[in-house]
Amino acid sequence: MADLPIPSPEAAGNSPAPPSPLPVRRAPPRRRGGRPARLDRYMLAQLRAPLLAALPVLLLALLLERLLRLLDIAARTGGPLDLVVGMVVNLGPHYLGLAVPAAFFASIYVAVSRLGEAHELDAIWGTGLSLARLARPFVLLGLVLGLGGVGLYGYAQPYGRYAYRALYDAFIHAPWNVTVPAGVFTPVGSGVTVTADAAAPGGRVLQRVFVHQRHPDGTETVTTARRGQLEPTPEGGRIALLLEDGERLETLPDGRGRLTRFTEASALRDAALALPPFRPRGDDEREMLLDELWAGRAATGNAPPPATRIRSELHARLARAASLPLLALLAVPMGLAAQRSRRWHGAALAAVILVAYQHALQLGEALGDVGRVDPRPAIWGAWGIFAIFCLLVFRRANQHPSEGPFDAALEILDRGARSLGRALTPWRRAARRRRSLAAP
Repeated sequence: MADLPIPSPEAAGNSPAPPSPLPVRRAPPRRRGGRPARLDRYMLAQLRAPLLAALPVLLLALLLERLLRLLDIAARTGGPLDLVVGMVVNLGPHYLGLAVPAAFFASIYVAVSRLGEAHELDAIWGTGLSLARLARPFVLLGLVLGLGGVGLYGYAQPYGRYAYRALYDAFIHAPWNVTVPAGVFTPVGSGVTVTADAAAPGGRVLQRVFVHQRHPDGTETVTTARRGQLEPTPEGGRIALLLEDGERLETLPDGRGRLTRFTEASALRDAALALPPFRPRGDDEREMLLDELWAGRAATGNAPPPATRIRSELHARLARAASLPLLALLAVPMGLAAQRSRRWHGAALAAVILVAYQHALQLGEALGDVGRVDPRPAIWGAWGIFAIFCLLVFRRANQHPSEGPFDAALEILDRGARSLGRALTPWRRAARRRRSLAAP
């Protein structure tokens, strides 16, 4: 059988079939800036542990100082401890506003210095990344904290401060529980103190009673009685002390005295069993919310609180919230410098810078409170100087990572510490010799 000719595609009038396309592998999408998000997650992971460790430690340290003072007042006045706990809780927003910036700065400082000591920064820079790219997640976190600071400084702190003052007023002027323990001087009202040599169970029937009362006009009254009994008054809400067989000595402001003997008498009709309601919020500008300060910034007159104090408080809160992103720009270069010197030297220098900035804000606010200067240029001028300083320092470190802007200052601290150590060496040796000779 003869082979049949196969017509060519051109003869058949058809074009050649195209080859099957091969699958094309596309490059993974990159974030804006040309770098993956993995680096941001890694840097934030390095920041997480120091931040979670520093924040509660600083907050508890600040609260502990105030707690000890409140417990001392409770021991002297006999105030209830449940009010102490409530006051400490309401002080949380105030001290949180101090602890968050310090913990945020310290955590970035520690994280960057650890990366430098482990040579991870060298590996990151070897890939072509800059310091600005490295610090981007820290700055973004600072912006988030700054927005949260607006809510903290503008709303949480005013409510917490007012609640603390209300509880403190109740703590200092705690209502009397209508009992007088034997042998104890018990304050039962404004300027009134009661004690008794013996008391029946319940503390309302007293034997050999002593009452001292100081009146607003300067008159003092001392009353002693063989027997006394505490009873509520008919109008309610107040207590009376019914006395039997006693004497009352009244001393006038001019020194004259008057002695009265009685068979039956009453005292303490002014002793209240319940506290009057605390004043409304807003008498102090630090208790006003951010929108209330904004609405009252243009007020005129000297009605409490004055408009000058309102404007100072408003701009001081906003400046403190706007300072949080700047801390990242300062902490990163200081963390780089810490790897070339002792870490505590950098921490001491950072503390000096931040304390000076905080005092500059407080000075502008105080001068604005008394009307000596306009608080806006005073407060925002201090913020602007600090912002320019942080930007210049970060720019210098970004251009020359191996030669940080704080190297010279840290070198001076190193030399000073070494000189101090050499000066103290003979004293340490003498102390060790004395201890060795005194040992048995």
